[in-house]
Amino acid sequence: MNEDLNDLRYVAAITTGGSLSAAARSLGVNHATVFRRITHLEAHLGVRLFERHGGRYVATAAGEELARAGSQIEETAAASLLKVAGRDLRPSGMVRISTTDSVASTLLNPIMVLCRARFPQITLQVSLENDLIDLARHDADIAVRPAMAPPDYLIGKRIGALALAVYGSMDYLAKHPGQDWAAHAWIALNDPRHRTVRWLGKIKPLDQVGYRINSFLQVRQACSDGLGLALMPCFLGDGVPGLQRVLGPVEALASEMWLLTHPDQRDTVRVKAVFQLLYEQLLKQAGRIAGQ
Repeated sequence: MNEDLNDLRYVAAITTGGSLSAAARSLGVNHATVFRRITHLEAHLGVRLFERHGGRYVATAAGEELARAGSQIEETAAASLLKVAGRDLRPSGMVRISTTDSVASTLLNPIMVLCRARFPQITLQVSLENDLIDLARHDADIAVRPAMAPPDYLIGKRIGALALAVYGSMDYLAKHPGQDWAAHAWIALNDPRHRTVRWLGKIKPLDQVGYRINSFLQVRQACSDGLGLALMPCFLGDGVPGLQRVLGPVEALASEMWLLTHPDQRDTVRVKAVFQLLYEQLLKQAGRIAGQ
């Protein structure tokens, strides 16, 4: 077919406006141009597209069919122009974030509120894992993790130092004063491989640690409830009513907080948008994370 698809816009404009003059105004051309294009198209197709009634143009069945196609061209062009102008390039789709329960509840939730407001077309899926999951297998798009040396295959940004300290509830400390740490009741994670548990094992035999649980959030809750002393990240323990820092930050347990992604993901629009927002907002909390 050799006819100009732009002619379909003329058919749509005449159908909508009902006259050549109305179509000419909407298209920004003169009356003669509209007449010439429609006459040429009818001759080429061998089909009457409009019935003329005293200056009014009423589309035939063939004219209505082409008018629908012309309208679709207009709509598609308008949508494309919006995208090119950046007005409809908002990030969209799912972004998966891997982190720990303590980081998610204490540091990330306020940022997620901001993220949902700023990027409503992005859906967020947060996985709570104590170990760094394999971003190379695309198990997640972004990881927010404590780490001294992130894997070489990942790229990321360092948020800052991560400090841990020992806390106790004011009620517990009032009943159990003193700094003979081995004599105190303790709360710890139940993973013997965890570095906080190994550190505690140098102070008190682990079989004498009276309460073990697999979540720092629950460690904090047990500490608040007076079950004993507990080692936890400062961002988790500081500022909690009734909790008091009694030792630390512990230099031997100093670490860093990192924001990580895989190189394959760094230019994905939605991942890039969430990554940058996380970095900006977590950086504002760097002092809190460092126990300052």
